[in-house]
Amino acid sequence: MPALAWAIFILVLCTSSNGGFQTQTLLGIPTDKLGHAFIFSVLVFFIMLGLIKMWRFSFLLNKIRIIALVIAIVYAIAIELIQHYLTTDRIGDYWDLLADFIGAFSGWLMFHTVYGNLKFLDK
Repeated sequence: MPALAWAIFILVLCTSSNGGFQTQTLLGIPTDKLGHAFIFSVLVFFIMLGLIKMWRFSFLLNKIRIIALVIAIVYAIAIELIQHYLTTDRIGDYWDLLADFIGAFSGWLMFHTVYGNLKFLDK
């Protein structure tokens, strides 16, 4: 449920008007790219938590990291295509997509740091 709610939040955030938002930089990185990376790292983390709850389906357990990354990357591509083709004041951007990918991998690393190799689920 948190992953679905977060995905809806991302969709609303990425397709609504930016209101003339002026991009700032933090340590030389545009803040909107940092935002993209953050929201997709949280998305991957939530997807992986949701998949852990389905650990009784053992065929999913050893693939949840890959499944979460694939879902997030496909969703990132879909968001950029929606921005490009279905909104009037937003455009799809390759750099946003790259930031989404980096965020997805960051979420993967964050999950691995917190939960390790998931051996605790074998009990």
